[in-house]
Amino acid sequence: MEGQIIISQEKRSITHLVFAAFFYTVTIFLIGWFLWEFKLSLERNYALREVNKLEIAIFSLSAAIYYSVIHTFYFDFDKKLFKKERKYVFVKLGKWQELPALEYISVFKKEASFYEINLWHVGNKHFKISHAEEKEEALAIGKQLAKKLKIDLLDATVANDSKWIEL
Repeated sequence: MEGQIIISQEKRSITHLVFAAFFYTVTIFLIGWFLWEFKLSLERNYALREVNKLEIAIFSLSAAIYYSVIHTFYFDFDKKLFKKERKYVFVKLGKWQELPALEYISVFKKEASFYEINLWHVGNKHFKISHAEEKEEALAIGKQLAKKLKIDLLDATVANDSKWIEL
């Protein structure tokens, strides 16, 4: 294996973007409301009410981040490094790490119409690389990655009936 491979979520679905926008709006509204009405007071009921606004704002912000984060995997086979990057709006987080020995790619059915593509490595650990709604699409992604990485592909889309796919 030579070169680099980048596996990215690219963009979030419109539903996720709408949820993220809603939760960001709620967060900004609650923080603005807190700051607008803020006064230094030791009255218990007032303090609890204000803390509740901040608690809801923190919950809302975490939901907004969840719905807007984009995951990207970088594999550099020349330097034997990988990086799992998370992009939150304009902020990118992630660091390069030593690449473990890759074993195989698996495609399996997670829910009724949801297939997950995982890249397995030493120690029975894996990276959740991608997902798809259609079995054929998930297997096509798995085949493409397995060929590029020169590793095996396991079709585990049927429970208790896993089979290795010829590439």
